[in-house]
Amino acid sequence: MPAKCLNCGELAIKPHSPFCSERCASVDLGNWFSGKYTFPADDIPAEDELDAIIDSIEAGAENGGEDADMLGKQSAAIMPFQRK
Repeated sequence: MPAKCLNCGELAIKPHSPFCSERCASVDLGNWFSGKYTFPADDIPAEDELDAIIDSIEAGAENGGEDADMLGKQSAAIMPFQRK
């Protein structure tokens, strides 16, 4: 059975699957960017929990672990400024 477009319900076509056209794909992307689609979250982590996660990432990079270069880049992307 052919798949239907997730946006308008028309038949989806290969170049734009799972959508029927570039327009429907763009509408869906715009919905994501605007925040229309969300994932529910149980709770927001406390600041001390976030600090612990960041510290563990930074410690792994400083200890020269297997992925030290990647972890260092990730922590720089996460915290592009000095923490207090």
